[in-house]
Amino acid sequence: MAMADPIDPALWDDPDMRVALARRDIGEVYRRLAAAGITQRRIAELTGQRQSEVSAIVHGRPVQSIDVLIRIADGLGVPRGWMGLDHDEISVQYTPGYDGPITVEDEDVKRRLLLSAATMAVVGTPLYGAIAPIASAPVSTPLPSRVGLSDVAALRRLTEEYRTLGRAGYGVPEVITAVTQRADQLLDLPATDVARQKLLAQMADLHTLAGWWHTDMLQNDWARWHYSRAIKLAADAEDVLGMVSAVRHAAAIDLEGGAPDDALKLYQLAQTRLLGLRSDDPGLAAQLTMLHVRSAYALALLDKPDKANRELARAAESPPLDDPFEHADADYLRAKIELAFGRYTRAQQHAFRSVRTWGLDDRRDSAKARITLATANVIVGDSDAPKLVIAALDAVGELRSTRSRTLLAPLGKALEARGDSTSVELAQRVRVLRQGSTTID
Repeated sequence: MAMADPIDPALWDDPDMRVALARRDIGEVYRRLAAAGITQRRIAELTGQRQSEVSAIVHGRPVQSIDVLIRIADGLGVPRGWMGLDHDEISVQYTPGYDGPITVEDEDVKRRLLLSAATMAVVGTPLYGAIAPIASAPVSTPLPSRVGLSDVAALRRLTEEYRTLGRAGYGVPEVITAVTQRADQLLDLPATDVARQKLLAQMADLHTLAGWWHTDMLQNDWARWHYSRAIKLAADAEDVLGMVSAVRHAAAIDLEGGAPDDALKLYQLAQTRLLGLRSDDPGLAAQLTMLHVRSAYALALLDKPDKANRELARAAESPPLDDPFEHADADYLRAKIELAFGRYTRAQQHAFRSVRTWGLDDRRDSAKARITLATANVIVGDSDAPKLVIAALDAVGELRSTRSRTLLAPLGKALEARGDSTSVELAQRVRVLRQGSTTID
């Protein structure tokens, strides 16, 4: 079968096409190609899709699977970076404000760079190797003449609004990166010492949130840049809790990306920094408790039950968590730990408590707890398992979260292992949802 002719590169120079690519609005991309005389059949041949899939996308079906997006970019001859899928020497040239080349590194190197940045900020020396910069593209916008406490308060309110959107499952708007870049420029303006320190701490929180959003969309290069920036800003503000928060969030990339040993190093680094403080701040105790639980999960993934249990014992010895969000997250992680060790009844109990504790506005986080609860029930063959699986799938389907779909993998495997007709049908629904589709053909 003859290969379809490649797309004329000149079509990608249209500004509106670039916007559609940046937003990953594949339907709009395909419609613009059609207006240029490119048939759906030709698009299907180039992207490896069925013509019916191309038609469905043209008529509104979203494309959210990273693998499918990459296949589309490669098939159409579009640099992956134009769709936020990579940052390479070609695509970065089209980033506003680009000011030099970015060296392409593999995942191991990227993890080491983040770890080095964290150790430099936390303990003052890069214990795990030299630090290399991760480039960012500043945005040139008008700025106020001076930064005051009211500016910091406004930035705090904006950050909290974005955080609320994210927890509700709507995702955080793509403009958050532009917002952080614009806000970074405030650091160059005159300010009192008090205002500057508060601005540094608030900027660290905003960058951590931006990193969290990129993590949720599996855009790990941008996530690492934001986390590295947050760590540095928090260190400059002498905001230890902010620094630890950024490190803790950054470790999630490694924890879920097949490198729990690197995640554990970050958790231990943060623990060391907190243990060196003398403070009765309840936020410090909560951070330390969560670090113990997260370290236990990393150790569970490394199949080190004795060490994992010791971390859990340290968490149990800490003051109780007052924040419902932290309490629910700890239960979720405990459920994941128990699943890793095959202690399914305990996993069910912790996952159930986590689901029950999340508030109505925490759809994104309650969804991951529902996935874990459903997985444990499927494994033990509980009669409520199908109902719980459907609830989990419905919860994930409502979210704008690529990461949430990847978290369905263990549930899909558990269903496939059951083998009965209901489980097979539900496993198919998991596969469809993981691919980013909301319907079954």
